[in-house]
Amino acid sequence: MELQERVHEEVELSKRRSGWSAEKTLKCLGVSRTTYYRWRRTALRVVEGLCGPSPQRMAQPYEALPEEKSAVKEYALKHAEYRHRELSWRMVDEDVAYVSPSTTYRILRESKLVCPWSRRNKRRREAEEKARRPNQIWATDIKYVFVGGRHYFLVCFLDEYSRYIVHHELLWSMTAGEVSVAAQAALETLPKDDEGRLMEHPEIRSDNGSCYISREFGGVLDEYGLTHRRIKPHCPEENGLMERANRTLGEALEEEELTDYLQAVKVIGRTVRWYNEQRLHSALGFLRPVDYYRGRPEELYEERRQKLVAARHRRKEKNLQLRQPRLPLTNEEPVSLL
Repeated sequence: MELQERVHEEVELSKRRSGWSAEKTLKCLGVSRTTYYRWRRTALRVVEGLCGPSPQRMAQPYEALPEEKSAVKEYALKHAEYRHRELSWRMVDEDVAYVSPSTTYRILRESKLVCPWSRRNKRRREAEEKARRPNQIWATDIKYVFVGGRHYFLVCFLDEYSRYIVHHELLWSMTAGEVSVAAQAALETLPKDDEGRLMEHPEIRSDNGSCYISREFGGVLDEYGLTHRRIKPHCPEENGLMERANRTLGEALEEEELTDYLQAVKVIGRTVRWYNEQRLHSALGFLRPVDYYRGRPEELYEERRQKLVAARHRRKEKNLQLRQPRLPLTNEEPVSLL
Protein backbone atom coordinates (compact mmCIF):
# COMPACT_ATOMS: atom_id res chain seq x y z
CA MET A 1 0.00 0.00 0.00
CA GLU A 2 2.86 2.39 0.75
CA LEU A 3 4.36 1.83 -2.72
CA GLN A 4 1.00 2.42 -4.36
CA GLU A 5 0.53 5.70 -2.53
CA ARG A 6 4.01 6.91 -3.46
CA VAL A 7 3.37 6.14 -7.13
CA HIS A 8 0.09 8.05 -6.95
CA GLU A 9 1.80 11.03 -5.31
CA GLU A 10 4.48 11.10 -8.04
CA VAL A 11 1.81 11.01 -10.76
CA GLU A 12 -0.12 13.89 -9.21
CA LEU A 13 3.08 15.90 -8.57
CA SER A 14 4.28 15.51 -12.16
CA LYS A 15 0.88 16.53 -13.43
CA ARG A 16 0.91 19.77 -11.42
CA ARG A 17 4.55 20.78 -12.04
CA SER A 18 5.21 19.76 -15.63
CA GLY A 19 1.81 18.95 -17.05
CA TRP A 20 2.84 15.35 -17.80
CA SER A 21 0.04 12.89 -18.34
CA ALA A 22 -0.33 9.96 -15.96
CA GLU A 23 0.65 7.54 -18.72
CA LYS A 24 3.95 9.35 -19.37
CA THR A 25 4.85 9.43 -15.69
CA LEU A 26 3.96 5.76 -15.23
CA LYS A 27 6.17 4.85 -18.16
CA CYS A 28 9.12 6.60 -16.50
CA LEU A 29 8.38 4.84 -13.22
CA GLY A 30 8.11 1.44 -14.89
CA VAL A 31 4.51 0.85 -13.76
CA SER A 32 1.91 -0.33 -16.24
CA ARG A 33 -1.22 1.76 -16.74
CA THR A 34 -3.48 -1.23 -15.98
CA THR A 35 -1.76 -1.92 -12.67
CA TYR A 36 -1.90 1.72 -11.61
CA TYR A 37 -5.64 2.12 -12.18
CA ARG A 38 -6.34 -1.21 -10.50
CA TRP A 39 -4.52 0.18 -7.45
CA ARG A 40 -6.65 3.33 -7.59
CA ARG A 41 -9.91 1.38 -7.80
CA THR A 42 -8.89 -0.71 -4.77
CA ALA A 43 -7.97 2.46 -2.84
CA LEU A 44 -11.35 4.03 -3.58
CA ARG A 45 -13.17 0.91 -2.40
CA VAL A 46 -11.22 1.03 0.87
CA VAL A 47 -12.10 4.71 1.36
CA GLU A 48 -15.77 4.12 0.65
CA GLY A 49 -15.87 1.08 2.93
CA LEU A 50 -16.73 -1.28 0.13
CA CYS A 51 -13.83 -3.68 0.68
CA GLY A 52 -15.45 -6.47 2.60
CA PRO A 53 -14.92 -10.15 2.15
CA SER A 54 -14.61 -11.13 -1.49
CA PRO A 55 -17.81 -12.46 -3.05
CA GLN A 56 -18.22 -16.22 -3.03
CA ARG A 57 -17.01 -17.85 -6.19
CA MET A 58 -19.80 -19.31 -8.30
CA ALA A 59 -19.67 -23.02 -8.91
CA GLN A 60 -18.24 -23.90 -12.30
CA PRO A 61 -20.30 -26.71 -13.83
CA TYR A 62 -17.46 -28.38 -15.71
CA GLU A 63 -14.61 -27.90 -13.24
CA ALA A 64 -12.57 -31.02 -12.62
CA LEU A 65 -13.71 -32.88 -9.52
CA PRO A 66 -11.36 -33.29 -6.53
CA GLU A 67 -11.00 -37.01 -7.18
CA GLU A 68 -10.11 -36.29 -10.81
CA LYS A 69 -7.46 -33.76 -9.79
CA SER A 70 -5.96 -36.26 -7.37
CA ALA A 71 -5.92 -38.94 -10.06
CA VAL A 72 -4.18 -36.59 -12.51
CA LYS A 73 -1.48 -35.61 -10.01
CA GLU A 74 -0.92 -39.19 -8.91
CA TYR A 75 -0.64 -40.42 -12.51
CA ALA A 76 1.71 -37.55 -13.43
CA LEU A 77 4.05 -38.35 -10.55
CA LYS A 78 4.19 -42.00 -11.64
CA HIS A 79 4.85 -41.08 -15.29
CA ALA A 80 7.15 -38.06 -15.12
CA GLU A 81 8.57 -38.84 -18.58
CA TYR A 82 5.32 -37.79 -20.35
CA ARG A 83 4.18 -34.24 -21.06
CA HIS A 84 0.71 -33.00 -20.27
CA ARG A 85 -0.86 -33.76 -23.67
CA GLU A 86 0.34 -37.34 -23.78
CA LEU A 87 -0.55 -37.73 -20.09
CA SER A 88 -4.09 -36.60 -20.81
CA TRP A 89 -4.72 -39.06 -23.64
CA ARG A 90 -3.06 -41.93 -21.81
CA MET A 91 -5.37 -41.32 -18.85
CA VAL A 92 -8.39 -41.29 -21.17
CA ASP A 93 -7.33 -44.51 -22.91
CA GLU A 94 -6.53 -46.23 -19.60
CA ASP A 95 -9.74 -44.99 -17.91
CA VAL A 96 -7.87 -43.09 -15.19
CA ALA A 97 -9.44 -39.63 -15.68
CA TYR A 98 -11.34 -38.07 -18.56
CA VAL A 99 -9.93 -34.55 -18.78
CA SER A 100 -8.70 -32.51 -21.72
CA PRO A 101 -5.01 -31.62 -22.16
CA SER A 102 -5.68 -27.99 -21.18
CA THR A 103 -7.35 -29.10 -17.93
CA THR A 104 -4.47 -31.46 -17.23
CA TYR A 105 -2.01 -28.61 -17.72
CA ARG A 106 -3.92 -26.33 -15.31
CA ILE A 107 -4.03 -29.02 -12.64
CA LEU A 108 -0.30 -29.71 -12.97
CA ARG A 109 0.54 -26.01 -13.04
CA GLU A 110 -1.42 -25.36 -9.84
CA SER A 111 0.50 -28.23 -8.24
CA LYS A 112 3.82 -26.85 -9.58
CA LEU A 113 4.47 -30.02 -11.56
CA VAL A 114 5.24 -28.28 -14.87
CA CYS A 115 7.92 -25.84 -15.92
CA PRO A 116 7.71 -23.08 -18.57
CA TRP A 117 8.89 -23.89 -22.06
CA SER A 118 10.03 -21.89 -25.07
CA ARG A 119 8.53 -22.38 -28.51
CA ARG A 120 10.84 -23.64 -31.26
CA ASN A 121 10.68 -22.48 -34.83
CA LYS A 122 10.27 -25.51 -37.05
CA ARG A 123 11.03 -25.80 -40.71
CA ARG A 124 8.01 -27.36 -42.40
CA ARG A 125 7.74 -29.09 -45.72
CA GLU A 126 5.35 -28.03 -48.44
CA ALA A 127 1.80 -29.38 -48.07
CA GLU A 128 1.85 -31.24 -51.39
CA GLU A 129 4.81 -33.36 -50.27
CA LYS A 130 2.98 -34.93 -47.34
CA ALA A 131 1.53 -38.43 -47.56
CA ARG A 132 -2.27 -38.66 -47.52
CA ARG A 133 -2.68 -42.40 -46.91
CA PRO A 134 -0.67 -45.39 -45.66
CA ASN A 135 1.96 -46.81 -48.01
CA GLN A 136 2.04 -43.72 -50.21
CA ILE A 137 5.54 -42.53 -49.23
CA TRP A 138 8.20 -44.52 -47.44
CA ALA A 139 11.29 -42.87 -45.98
CA THR A 140 14.49 -44.77 -45.33
CA ASP A 141 17.81 -43.99 -43.70
CA ILE A 142 20.76 -45.69 -42.00
CA LYS A 143 21.78 -45.09 -38.40
CA TYR A 144 25.01 -46.08 -36.67
CA VAL A 145 24.59 -48.35 -33.63
CA PHE A 146 27.53 -49.11 -31.34
CA VAL A 147 27.42 -52.74 -30.19
CA GLY A 148 30.11 -54.57 -28.25
CA GLY A 149 33.00 -52.36 -29.30
CA ARG A 150 32.15 -51.92 -32.99
CA HIS A 151 29.65 -50.09 -35.18
CA TYR A 152 26.70 -51.74 -36.90
CA PHE A 153 24.19 -50.13 -39.23
CA LEU A 154 20.45 -49.93 -38.52
CA VAL A 155 18.39 -49.43 -41.68
CA CYS A 156 14.70 -48.55 -41.29
CA PHE A 157 11.79 -48.06 -43.67
CA LEU A 158 9.13 -45.72 -42.29
CA ASP A 159 5.64 -45.02 -43.62
CA GLU A 160 5.39 -41.23 -43.63
CA TYR A 161 1.60 -41.07 -43.22
CA SER A 162 1.43 -43.17 -40.05
CA ARG A 163 5.07 -42.88 -38.84
CA TYR A 164 5.01 -46.69 -38.65
CA ILE A 165 8.36 -48.44 -39.09
CA VAL A 166 7.36 -51.15 -41.55
CA HIS A 167 10.74 -52.88 -41.54
CA HIS A 168 14.15 -52.63 -39.89
CA GLU A 169 17.39 -54.61 -39.95
CA LEU A 170 20.70 -54.39 -38.13
CA LEU A 171 23.38 -54.76 -40.82
CA TRP A 172 27.04 -55.64 -40.51
CA SER A 173 27.88 -53.14 -43.25
CA MET A 174 26.00 -50.67 -45.42
CA THR A 175 26.97 -52.06 -48.78
CA ALA A 176 24.56 -51.80 -51.68
CA GLY A 177 23.86 -55.53 -51.56
CA GLU A 178 22.86 -55.65 -47.87
CA VAL A 179 20.69 -52.53 -48.07
CA SER A 180 19.00 -53.84 -51.24
CA VAL A 181 18.15 -57.13 -49.53
CA ALA A 182 16.67 -55.18 -46.59
CA ALA A 183 14.62 -53.09 -49.04
CA GLN A 184 13.27 -56.24 -50.69
CA ALA A 185 12.29 -57.63 -47.28
CA ALA A 186 10.48 -54.37 -46.49
CA LEU A 187 8.54 -54.49 -49.77
CA GLU A 188 7.48 -58.08 -49.07
CA THR A 189 5.40 -56.76 -46.14
CA LEU A 190 3.05 -54.98 -48.56
CA PRO A 191 -0.28 -56.64 -49.46
CA LYS A 192 -0.39 -58.61 -52.71
CA ASP A 193 -3.13 -59.76 -55.06
CA ASP A 194 -3.87 -63.35 -56.08
CA GLU A 195 -1.16 -63.24 -58.75
CA GLY A 196 1.52 -62.10 -56.29
CA ARG A 197 1.73 -58.49 -57.49
CA LEU A 198 1.91 -55.57 -55.08
CA MET A 199 -1.42 -53.86 -54.47
CA GLU A 200 0.29 -50.66 -53.27
CA HIS A 201 3.36 -48.89 -54.66
CA PRO A 202 4.93 -46.45 -52.19
CA GLU A 203 7.39 -43.83 -53.33
CA ILE A 204 10.78 -44.37 -51.66
CA ARG A 205 12.47 -41.28 -50.20
CA SER A 206 16.13 -41.43 -49.18
CA ASP A 207 19.34 -39.43 -49.04
CA ASN A 208 22.16 -39.72 -51.56
CA GLY A 209 24.20 -42.38 -49.79
CA SER A 210 26.19 -44.73 -52.01
CA CYS A 211 23.95 -47.68 -51.15
CA TYR A 212 20.81 -45.78 -52.20
CA ILE A 213 22.15 -44.57 -55.54
CA SER A 214 23.56 -47.98 -56.41
CA ARG A 215 22.45 -50.15 -59.29
CA GLU A 216 21.39 -52.95 -56.92
CA PHE A 217 19.01 -50.74 -54.95
CA GLY A 218 17.54 -49.25 -58.10
CA GLY A 219 17.08 -52.74 -59.54
CA VAL A 220 15.00 -53.83 -56.53
CA LEU A 221 12.72 -50.80 -56.90
CA ASP A 222 12.38 -51.33 -60.65
CA GLU A 223 11.45 -54.97 -60.09
CA TYR A 224 8.50 -53.88 -57.94
CA GLY A 225 7.63 -50.87 -60.10
CA LEU A 226 8.42 -48.23 -57.48
CA THR A 227 9.69 -44.67 -57.86
CA HIS A 228 12.68 -43.36 -55.97
CA ARG A 229 13.02 -39.76 -54.84
CA ARG A 230 16.34 -38.61 -53.44
CA ILE A 231 16.51 -35.50 -51.28
CA LYS A 232 18.70 -32.55 -52.15
CA PRO A 233 22.31 -32.84 -50.98
CA HIS A 234 23.00 -31.30 -47.55
CA CYS A 235 19.24 -30.93 -46.86
CA PRO A 236 18.45 -33.63 -44.25
CA GLU A 237 15.25 -31.80 -43.25
CA GLU A 238 13.64 -33.12 -46.45
CA ASN A 239 13.89 -36.55 -44.86
CA GLY A 240 12.97 -35.12 -41.47
CA LEU A 241 10.40 -37.74 -40.41
CA MET A 242 12.93 -40.55 -40.74
CA GLU A 243 15.62 -38.45 -39.05
CA ARG A 244 13.29 -37.73 -36.12
CA ALA A 245 12.37 -41.39 -35.78
CA ASN A 246 16.07 -42.28 -35.72
CA ARG A 247 16.59 -39.77 -32.95
CA THR A 248 13.77 -41.27 -30.88
CA LEU A 249 15.14 -44.78 -31.36
CA GLY A 250 18.64 -43.57 -30.50
CA GLU A 251 17.47 -41.95 -27.27
CA ALA A 252 15.70 -45.16 -26.26
CA LEU A 253 18.75 -47.28 -27.09
CA GLU A 254 20.99 -45.05 -24.97
CA GLU A 255 19.36 -46.60 -21.89
CA GLU A 256 20.30 -50.12 -23.04
CA GLU A 257 23.67 -51.86 -22.86
CA LEU A 258 24.27 -53.57 -26.21
CA THR A 259 26.89 -56.29 -25.75
CA ASP A 260 26.67 -58.49 -28.86
CA TYR A 261 24.90 -58.68 -32.20
CA LEU A 262 22.13 -61.14 -31.30
CA GLN A 263 21.31 -59.31 -28.07
CA ALA A 264 21.27 -56.00 -29.94
CA VAL A 265 18.83 -57.41 -32.53
CA LYS A 266 16.40 -58.38 -29.73
CA VAL A 267 16.71 -55.02 -27.97
CA ILE A 268 16.23 -53.05 -31.19
CA GLY A 269 13.21 -55.19 -32.10
CA ARG A 270 11.66 -54.46 -28.70
CA THR A 271 12.40 -50.74 -29.10
CA VAL A 272 10.80 -50.64 -32.55
CA ARG A 273 7.70 -52.42 -31.23
CA TRP A 274 7.50 -49.82 -28.44
CA TYR A 275 7.78 -47.05 -31.04
CA ASN A 276 5.08 -48.56 -33.26
CA GLU A 277 2.62 -49.95 -30.72
CA GLN A 278 3.02 -48.12 -27.39
CA ARG A 279 4.45 -44.63 -27.84
CA LEU A 280 1.83 -41.91 -28.41
CA HIS A 281 2.88 -39.73 -31.33
CA SER A 282 2.11 -36.01 -31.06
CA ALA A 283 1.87 -35.60 -34.86
CA LEU A 284 -0.87 -38.27 -34.92
CA GLY A 285 -3.11 -36.62 -32.33
CA PHE A 286 -1.42 -38.71 -29.63
CA LEU A 287 -2.35 -42.01 -31.16
CA ARG A 288 0.08 -44.82 -31.89
CA PRO A 289 1.59 -45.33 -35.35
CA VAL A 290 -0.05 -48.77 -35.54
CA ASP A 291 -3.45 -47.09 -35.03
CA TYR A 292 -2.92 -45.09 -38.21
CA TYR A 293 -1.19 -47.77 -40.25
CA ARG A 294 -3.45 -50.74 -39.53
CA GLY A 295 -6.34 -49.33 -37.51
CA ARG A 296 -9.15 -46.80 -37.73
CA PRO A 297 -8.08 -43.58 -36.00
CA GLU A 298 -11.52 -41.96 -36.48
CA GLU A 299 -13.13 -44.56 -34.22
CA LEU A 300 -10.50 -44.00 -31.53
CA TYR A 301 -11.01 -40.24 -31.67
CA GLU A 302 -14.78 -40.74 -31.33
CA GLU A 303 -14.31 -43.11 -28.38
CA ARG A 304 -12.17 -40.50 -26.62
CA ARG A 305 -14.74 -37.79 -27.35
CA GLN A 306 -17.56 -39.88 -25.88
CA LYS A 307 -15.56 -40.44 -22.68
CA LEU A 308 -14.95 -36.70 -22.31
CA VAL A 309 -18.63 -35.90 -22.91
CA ALA A 310 -19.73 -38.38 -20.23
CA ALA A 311 -17.19 -36.94 -17.78
CA ARG A 312 -18.45 -33.38 -18.43
CA HIS A 313 -22.00 -34.45 -17.54
CA ARG A 314 -20.84 -36.09 -14.31
CA ARG A 315 -18.91 -32.97 -13.31
CA LYS A 316 -21.94 -30.76 -13.97
CA GLU A 317 -24.13 -32.92 -11.77
CA LYS A 318 -21.68 -32.92 -8.86
CA ASN A 319 -20.47 -29.32 -9.11
CA LEU A 320 -23.99 -27.85 -9.31
CA GLN A 321 -25.50 -30.51 -7.02
CA LEU A 322 -28.30 -31.21 -9.45
CA ARG A 323 -31.17 -33.32 -8.18
CA GLN A 324 -32.62 -34.06 -11.60
CA PRO A 325 -31.12 -36.93 -13.55
CA ARG A 326 -29.10 -35.83 -16.51
CA LEU A 327 -30.42 -35.93 -20.04
CA PRO A 328 -29.17 -38.62 -22.42
CA LEU A 329 -25.86 -37.84 -24.07
CA THR A 330 -25.89 -36.53 -27.62
CA ASN A 331 -23.27 -37.38 -30.17
CA GLU A 332 -23.30 -33.81 -31.42
CA GLU A 333 -22.11 -32.25 -28.17
CA PRO A 334 -18.78 -30.51 -28.92
CA VAL A 335 -15.74 -31.37 -26.83
CA SER A 336 -12.28 -29.94 -27.40
CA LEU A 337 -9.65 -32.59 -28.13
CA LEU A 338 -6.73 -30.12 -27.94
